[in-house]
Amino acid sequence: MKAFKKTTSMMLSGLMAGSMGMAGAAQAAQPKASFYGLIDLWAGGIEKPSSDGNTLQLAGGGMSTSFLGARVDYALNQDVALFVQAEMFVRPDTGEDGRYNGDEFFGRRALIGAKGDFGVFQAGRTKSPYFLSTLFTNPQKDSFAFSPIILHTYNAGNGGTLMGDTTWNNSLNYTTPNMGGFKVNVIYAFGEQEGEDGENKVGGNVVYRSGAFLATVAAQSIREGALNSGGGAGERGSLPGATDQHAVMAGAAYDFKVLKLYGQYQTQSTDTNAGDVDIDTWQAGTSVPVGPGLVLASYAQSDYSGALDGDRNTWSTGYDYLVNQQLDLYAMYLHDDQDNVGTGSTYGVGARFRF
Repeated sequence: MKAFKKTTSMMLSGLMAGSMGMAGAAQAAQPKASFYGLIDLWAGGIEKPSSDGNTLQLAGGGMSTSFLGARVDYALNQDVALFVQAEMFVRPDTGEDGRYNGDEFFGRRALIGAKGDFGVFQAGRTKSPYFLSTLFTNPQKDSFAFSPIILHTYNAGNGGTLMGDTTWNNSLNYTTPNMGGFKVNVIYAFGEQEGEDGENKVGGNVVYRSGAFLATVAAQSIREGALNSGGGAGERGSLPGATDQHAVMAGAAYDFKVLKLYGQYQTQSTDTNAGDVDIDTWQAGTSVPVGPGLVLASYAQSDYSGALDGDRNTWSTGYDYLVNQQLDLYAMYLHDDQDNVGTGSTYGVGARFRF
C-alpha cells in the first residue's frame, strides 16, 4: 500500500510538473500587444510662397506628424518572430484622421512581417527607404512644417517634387541584419495594372553607422501607372503632368558632441507632359546642445532645369527643449523663397508628446 501511495504521488508530481511546463511554454508563446503613438500640436503663423498673406493657426504636426499605432508580436520559435502593425495619422487640432481629407485610414503603416537572424521582411503599406535616409541626415528629421529638405522633397502641399509617398501601398520590404555597421533596405511596390507589370515602384537604401558617424545612399524609381493603384496627394509630387521619375540621394551626419553636422544631396529626373525636369538639391544643417535642449538650423537649395527653370531657397532655425524622453517643447522659424512664386514664412511654438 505504501508503495502504491508513493508511486501515485510520484505520478501526480510528474503530471503537475509537466502541466506547469506546458503552461509556461504556452504562456511564453502568447502574442504581445502594444499601443503607442505621438501627438504634436503647435500654434503660430504660416504664409506659403504662393499665399497672399499670413494665416494664424493651431495645427498638428509641427516637428512630427501625429499618429496612433498598434502592434502585435508573436514568437513563432526561437529564431523567427511574426508581427503585425497598423498606424493611423491623426490631426489633434480637429480630431480628424489622416494627414489630409481622403488620406488612407492606416496611412502611416499597415503590414504583416517576420524578423530573425535573416533580417526583417514586411508586406503591406510599408515605409519608403528613401524617406528614412532623408530624415536620418537633416536636423529637423520628419518635420513637414520646419524641415527645408522635407519641404523640397515631399509634397504635402509644400511644393516637394518627389513622386511616391513616405509610405508605399502594395509593397514588399526587406531589411538585412547589421553587417559590420551596414544595413540594406529594399522595397518593391506592385502597380497592379492589368498587362502592365513594369508599372511599379522600386527603391532602396544603404545605411552605414559607426560611432558618431552615419552615411546613407538611397534611390527610387516611380512609374506613373503604379500611382493609379491607390494613394493620396502625397504620391504625385508637385510637378504638373509628372509621369515617371528617378531619384538618387546621398547624405551623412557626424556628432562632434559640441555640435552635430548634417549634409545631403539629391538629384531627380522627372518625365512630364511638358518635357523633362531635372532638379538638384543640397542641404546643410546642424544641431547644437544648448542648456537642456538643442538649437536646430538648416538650409536647402534646389535648382530646376529643363521644362521648368528656377531656384528654391529655404532655411529654418529654432530651439527644441527636451523636457524628458516623452515630451519636448519647441519654437521654430522657417523662410521659403521660390522663383516665379514668391516668398513666405512659417513660425510657431509647440509640444510633442510620445507614449
